Amino acid sequence: MVDTTSTAGLSTQDWMLEQVLGDGPALISTEPDPESLSGDDGDDHTAGPAPDEEADTTTAPNARFLPAHELDSPRPGEQVTTTPVDVNAGAKRTLLWLGSGVVLVAVLIVMAFLVFGGGPTPVASPQHKPAATQVVVAVPTTSDLPAPPQDQAIPFDPTTDSCPGGPTSPLALTDTSTDSAWVCSRGPQESRLDGQILRVKFMCDRSRPESTCSYMLNSVSITPGWVAKTPGGKDEWLAHRVVSRLQYVFNDTDRTVLTQDTANTHGPVTTPLPHKLLASRVTVAILQTARPPASPLPSPEATGPVLPGFGDSALGPDGAPLAPDATASAEPVPLGEQDSDPVDATFAISALKFLGHEPN
Repeated sequence: MVDTTSTAGLSTQDWMLEQVLGDGPALISTEPDPESLSGDDGDDHTAGPAPDEEADTTTAPNARFLPAHELDSPRPGEQVTTTPVDVNAGAKRTLLWLGSGVVLVAVLIVMAFLVFGGGPTPVASPQHKPAATQVVVAVPTTSDLPAPPQDQAIPFDPTTDSCPGGPTSPLALTDTSTDSAWVCSRGPQESRLDGQILRVKFMCDRSRPESTCSYMLNSVSITPGWVAKTPGGKDEWLAHRVVSRLQYVFNDTDRTVLTQDTANTHGPVTTPLPHKLLASRVTVAILQTARPPASPLPSPEATGPVLPGFGDSALGPDGAPLAPDATASAEPVPLGEQDSDPVDATFAISALKFLGHEPN
């Protein structure tokens, strides 16, 4: 007798394997013939049911599932019952698995969006901003730069106590409209000496003598002796001694001192300062005077720079030195000889200028 239990289990595994690998045969239910189970070998085991009996299509409890190759040769005494076959069963199962996979992938994608923030941050559309106006800075050229301040004569108030009463006031040094000069006495006849002091205070305005202002100074100019200030004006050159050497002491932070030699020039003599300085007061000391030369040197401002002791005025027509004159000496006259000439009683200065400008 055949062991139906193990055979049925093996047939079921083979059937499931064929269903997974491909579309296998439909489930076949077999019911054994009761007569074959009784062991009667004299009956015909291959005989079918009686003609008047209906075929039992239900599956018996002890039915066996056999693969197709076993069904081709039914065993003796077994009744083969064939169930309807669904030819689309495999396609339906495949479609079901595919649909389940698509749904699972969609669920995973939605969960990923929820967990990781829903995807990349959207890129903002570019905004077209108006082009910035280019600022062009004009580089100042030489012509556009402000011109440096021009030097001019600074207003000042001169005072002195070295020659009280005159003969003339030191205010004549600032007068440019008349042919005036500051004439100062050199003392009594027995003690005529140089060394007079003139004090200068810079004013903010000539109309306010009491005001005091500081100026940036560059140079100083003096016209020694009595020289006409107007064309064809009064000239008393030979009537007074000429200032040959003088000294300026400024009240700037460095207490600058300037010594000026005039070389007895007939006209203005301008001397630059060692450096620009800011001052409001100046003390002027008359260091030396001399008798006015008969043939004085012309002013450098009229003929150009002239070295002291050289020039056409010191030479004759043939280039030889001029003959000495009694009044041409620039050296001080001894005291014993001063009694004979009244020119030695006074000295004269026609003009005094301090050139500069207001501080920036």
